[in-house]
Amino acid sequence: MMPQMRTQAQWLTLWIVVCSCWLPAACADEPEVRSSAHQKFAEDFWSYLKDKYTTWKQPGSYPAGTPLPEAGEEGTIYLNNTATESDGELPYGSIIVVQHQRDGQPSGISALFHSHPGVNSKKDDWYEVFYLADGTPVKTSGDREKYDRSGFVTRLIDGRLWVLPLDSPDVPALLSGEGPEKHVTLPGAGPDRKTLKSDSRQTALAYLFTELGFVTFWEDGRAWVFVKGSTAAKEFAEHGFPEKHVTRIGAGPMRTTIKAPDAETIDQFLSHTSK
Repeated sequence: MMPQMRTQAQWLTLWIVVCSCWLPAACADEPEVRSSAHQKFAEDFWSYLKDKYTTWKQPGSYPAGTPLPEAGEEGTIYLNNTATESDGELPYGSIIVVQHQRDGQPSGISALFHSHPGVNSKKDDWYEVFYLADGTPVKTSGDREKYDRSGFVTRLIDGRLWVLPLDSPDVPALLSGEGPEKHVTLPGAGPDRKTLKSDSRQTALAYLFTELGFVTFWEDGRAWVFVKGSTAAKEFAEHGFPEKHVTRIGAGPMRTTIKAPDAETIDQFLSHTSK
């Protein structure tokens, strides 16, 4: 028990060091995607995890009441002792690891650390790092990529915005500064009218329709938009698309037709979205 307590104390100490760099790391005139402090934390976190997490307990399902990883919960789930010893809400010091797979082989690792109050209010104080299978950090909660959206990797290369899903096999190439050879180019389609490049038109659309506070469902190339957590969204989950709704042809990103339970939802969504 004592070695485990010392290990957790070391991690909390490391985390305090990282947090002290949080505000400076968010400065707009810093061109790097990730500060040196967050890069070091991601690397040190992987050094801690890589030979341990596969020996941890596997709960069989993702813990209820905790934020989902950006790459999703599908995969083999592992919990450290602090997490498994809890009967309710996972306490500070808990770590969740999801090992994602592609074709039967590990393809990526989502690691979430419940650090301490105030570290990441958007995810209830859970700090997340997504790694390639070899431990290369892809995204952290401390990243400041201007065009980042949940579930995607984005990079500006030669003034063009590349977008790939987190689970894309082309992510390693993008991290090295090269997009996939096979791709689509959509001039002016991205935020700030950036030229958007991606592995497919479907990925580009999914990226453009990913907005904090909304959920999107697709039907025959049209986008249904709901406010996250709204009564309409809950009714959709139970009964399907509503008969009474509003349609705006070509109003969305890339001239996509939008459907929603009311006009206010569409207006609210478009006010957050660059066409």
